[in-house]
Amino acid sequence: MSRGAEAPLVGIDLGGTAIKAGAAAPDGKILERRSIPAELERGPEDLAARIAGLARELGCVEGLGLGVPGLLDREAGVVLTSANLHQIDGFALVDAIAAELGLPSSCVALENDANVAALGEAWAGAGREDPDFLMVTLGTGVGGGVVLGGEVITGSGGLAGEIGHVCVEPGGLLCGCGKRGCLETLASATAASKRAQAAGLPADLAEVNALATSGDATATELLFKVGRDLGRGLAAATVLLDLRVFVIGGGFGAALPLLRPGIEEGLSERAYGREAGDYRILGATLGPDAGWIGAARVGQLRAQENRD
Repeated sequence: MSRGAEAPLVGIDLGGTAIKAGAAAPDGKILERRSIPAELERGPEDLAARIAGLARELGCVEGLGLGVPGLLDREAGVVLTSANLHQIDGFALVDAIAAELGLPSSCVALENDANVAALGEAWAGAGREDPDFLMVTLGTGVGGGVVLGGEVITGSGGLAGEIGHVCVEPGGLLCGCGKRGCLETLASATAASKRAQAAGLPADLAEVNALATSGDATATELLFKVGRDLGRGLAAATVLLDLRVFVIGGGFGAALPLLRPGIEEGLSERAYGREAGDYRILGATLGPDAGWIGAARVGQLRAQENRD
């Protein structure tokens, strides 16, 4: 058995506030996980060095998968633009990480964060029994990954699944992408926190969830409205692709039981030819691990390509 076959699969999930990383066995079983603050203000070179350090500690030998939010040039290993991570726009992140690891750039695979989360859930999580679904990650932004026939669909330019930038409210709030009224401005954790504060609730969504669970009417109504906006955005995917399964993840995805009534209402309002009961809305079973597990799978596939 080659050194690469024996080595753990290592993946990195870069977010606006944290870098999540881990090592997995070839069957997707979690071996080890880590999380450190993103601290993007320290600059892209420092970021690359810290990502490489994590990968090295986790036993990266042959291939590394990296999930990053935004528009990517996968071949060049560059983040073209990221609505929530502008500090790395245009930076040759793959080259920098590979240099820190002492590996060829071809050994580091770059993919959209929601796509790797979708791959993680399809490979080892909630989507294992469903060949067709939309993965939605609710965090700093709203990410999406389309899985059809068990494969993540990225599109010719890699933009497939960017559900967070579907317009839900024309002329609405300004999004980090530069457009107005995107789903991300209404249903991300960032947006929900702002909406909570405007309603006189705590900014901490865990506190809001606790209040709603205990029966607080204001918190319950807020989460219903956020869920309804999310459902309205998801309806676009049902019209275009006739998707009927949604896997909801990301940190704010933990609020799914409280968001669900609103999601169903939004789907009923906007979906064509279907009723709320036609859809399955599942919680991501891998939780915050979905991104790095999917990234590890991407790294495994890249390593196989390099060996072939």
